[in-house]
Amino acid sequence: MKIKTNKIVMVIPFLVILISLIFIINNSLHKEEIVISGIVEATEIDVSSKIPGRIDSVLVGKSDKVKRGQILAILESKEMDAKVEQTKALMEAAKAKYQLVKNGVRSEEKEATQKLFEQAKSQFDYVSKTYERFIKLFNDKVISQQEMDEMVFKYQAAKSQMEAAKAKLNLVNKGARDEEITASEQLFFQAENAYKEALAYYDELKLKSPIDGEVYQIIADEGEIINSGYPIVTIIDKSKYYVTIQIREDLLSKVKIGRIIQGTIPSLNNNNYDFKVDYIAPMADFATWKPTNQKGDFDLRTFEIHLKPLKFLEDLKPGMTVNFIL
Repeated sequence: MKIKTNKIVMVIPFLVILISLIFIINNSLHKEEIVISGIVEATEIDVSSKIPGRIDSVLVGKSDKVKRGQILAILESKEMDAKVEQTKALMEAAKAKYQLVKNGVRSEEKEATQKLFEQAKSQFDYVSKTYERFIKLFNDKVISQQEMDEMVFKYQAAKSQMEAAKAKLNLVNKGARDEEITASEQLFFQAENAYKEALAYYDELKLKSPIDGEVYQIIADEGEIINSGYPIVTIIDKSKYYVTIQIREDLLSKVKIGRIIQGTIPSLNNNNYDFKVDYIAPMADFATWKPTNQKGDFDLRTFEIHLKPLKFLEDLKPGMTVNFIL
């Protein structure tokens, strides 16, 4: 009896270990897989105009593939047309004045100015002699006060004209001063910059795509009048597709930045593709799981996770479902 009892005592630990191993293996084999479903999303860019105007034409349609710099729509603005013409005229006038001040007047203009001075001087000489005779006649009381006043007016007018012609001749012969040239140059540069700015705004009437992408929707139609900043076309950036999933906080330890997780896409024949965890929300969001037990209810909150495909998938589209097994 003693020998049998010893054998039984030795067998019991072995049975306990064996049963424990069977239990662990059975649990691992029947462990429930955690499937998380996500939605494909994409970066959307609203293309709008900096200036208000009427849409003249829309050159693209929904689902069209576009290239960076491609013209999407053309606006018309009579105000911008007038602004360009106005600034161009002011620039050309300022340029002509600057060149005139810098280079001086032409020889023909100098000769014309000289002739004007000579004519004004001859007129003054003639009026001066007549003025002297009128003084003698007035002193002899041959002419009236009114006639003398008229002669004084003609004399002063002739003198002023001669002095003005002489000053203009001196200016032409001497040329502009350095400060006058500098001031004229600055005025020209200001007018030129105003014209360039107007051209830049005018170019905004051609709405261009900022990226390579695909047209998602046309917001405004031809003939509509839009304000500055109002979106006309929405473009999807296909190079920046990502999948958004919501992970309960008790499963967050299974997901780390940079981890590669295989995802199944039902819309693409249930093919499997590798995705990389690119973003984990720094703060928990809403509660989605509420277990009930006798010890009290509690909520587990979720974290938003973004996963990007490791390679570009041409047929991937926003809204598709991707299933992940954690």
